[in-house]
Amino acid sequence: MKTATKRHKEHKKYFCCFVLLVLFCGYIWGQSTSKITFTTHLDHTAVWVGDQFHYLIIVDYPPDYEFVLDNLTKEAVNMDPFQVIGVSKNLSVQKDSSRKLFVDLTLASFSTGQSSIQIPQFTLFYFRKGAKTAGPVGVDQADAESLTVPGPVIGVRSTLSPQPDDIRDAVTLNSWDRNRWLFPAVAWICGAVLVVGVGRELALFAKRMKARKGPDRRKAMEAVRARWSSSVPSEFTDAKTCLNFYDHSYHSLKEYIGYYLDTPTMGLTAEEMRDEMQRLGASADLTQKVAKVLENCERLQYARDGVSADTEIARSVARDIQEILNTLNTGG
Repeated sequence: MKTATKRHKEHKKYFCCFVLLVLFCGYIWGQSTSKITFTTHLDHTAVWVGDQFHYLIIVDYPPDYEFVLDNLTKEAVNMDPFQVIGVSKNLSVQKDSSRKLFVDLTLASFSTGQSSIQIPQFTLFYFRKGAKTAGPVGVDQADAESLTVPGPVIGVRSTLSPQPDDIRDAVTLNSWDRNRWLFPAVAWICGAVLVVGVGRELALFAKRMKARKGPDRRKAMEAVRARWSSSVPSEFTDAKTCLNFYDHSYHSLKEYIGYYLDTPTMGLTAEEMRDEMQRLGASADLTQKVAKVLENCERLQYARDGVSADTEIARSVARDIQEILNTLNTGG
């Protein structure tokens, strides 16, 4: 009985020592890790399948710690089932000499059938500068320690049902068998309307062209020239004869020039005829001669004291008109 009681006391003693050792180790570990704090941020609480989002990890730690950043690359980081699109890191020194590490992960999820996904934990390696060994520092060194950052949960949205049988719905979008005659009928009606419209426009165009088509210009000019030449009197001794000559010459010359320029000129005065010929690009010499003859005819027809039987003036007008007609006839 005494032996059992003694053994019980020894076991109790050993157990208390073990508990004290565990508490001491936990205290030491807590003191070593309490100096490092971290926070996580998501720029979206939920994303559509295939959309990219940013997962930001911010770590605050004192200057006697140093994190290993060489392994933070797109190729080295594994965040399955998320696809790593990009990895960026930035180290900032605070005013109190503490450090702030920013690790920005650009991720995308292509998983379907889930309303939310847990982002996997992310591990960062660091060492204490006091325990740093000689040579370059790497994650495989014995003094390197790790900081595990648990990942948050992000919602996933999808237009598909949780377990779709097929990507496309088995729904008939049209009933071609029942209404297949409708589209050809509409096409034939549209074609018939188009043909009728084109035919009508062609008929109107031909009608307008036919209406605009007048006598041949050269033949009309020759007819005006012959008519004027036959109306020139042999003598200008009578005032009435001179008046008729001026009036006939005035209208004949304007008609002739109208055919020559292919523009209506019968209602133009001498000054208006000058402007019209200049606008249409007639030669300056021809313009001057035509305007001079028309001005003389207007002046002689509407003189206050009436038309006098001046043979020289009448013959001068006749010569000028004859010269104009001959010039245009030979030049054409």
